[in-house]
Amino acid sequence: MQIQRAIVGFSDLLSDTSGFTEEEIGQFIATINKNCGLLLALINDILDLSRLEANRVTLTWEECDVVQLCSQVVASVSFSRQSSDNQFLFSTSFETFRMVTDVQRMQQVIINLLSNADKFTKRGKITLDFSVNEEKQMAIFSVTDTGCGIPKEKQGLVFERFEKLNEYAQGTGLGLSICKLIVHKWKGSIWIDPDYTGGARFVFSHPLNIEKE
Repeated sequence: MQIQRAIVGFSDLLSDTSGFTEEEIGQFIATINKNCGLLLALINDILDLSRLEANRVTLTWEECDVVQLCSQVVASVSFSRQSSDNQFLFSTSFETFRMVTDVQRMQQVIINLLSNADKFTKRGKITLDFSVNEEKQMAIFSVTDTGCGIPKEKQGLVFERFEKLNEYAQGTGLGLSICKLIVHKWKGSIWIDPDYTGGARFVFSHPLNIEKE
């Protein structure tokens, strides 16, 4: 595992720092801390994925203003990724829209999709959109980016566990798998828009009328 090798390798270098400058030592420590964070994220994602696959996760239903929720999530992701050169936007025709959902899991799905888009977009726009399909009684969410896009032959694989389009991009390769399991748990669907060619667009749905477990 690359993360483990990085932690062990730089830890070994710190066992004798006589040949390194303070700046180099600081870089080693920063690299160790960064990879420890990635390792913790991987462990948490594996545990979360295992619980979802074993159906040991119970959704906590509550009514919320989903427009406000989306706006807050986009603002939070934008603030936490100040080093990103991308612009995070939220678009909807609704001023307010109340629905019943699991707020924590909804936030998790949106954050995962926004973060994933950020990895594959450079100096572009990432837009979360919310709409309602009255005919199907579904809330529709989409995350659209202006990045490199996903080849059509790989679009069917992105929701598989540990599948990464770019091995050098940070991440556990589990985020989209977790999104799929959460969305299916609330009896929605998640997919890639095959007709969008300006980057990538992930879309997921959520029933307007929830049958509580």
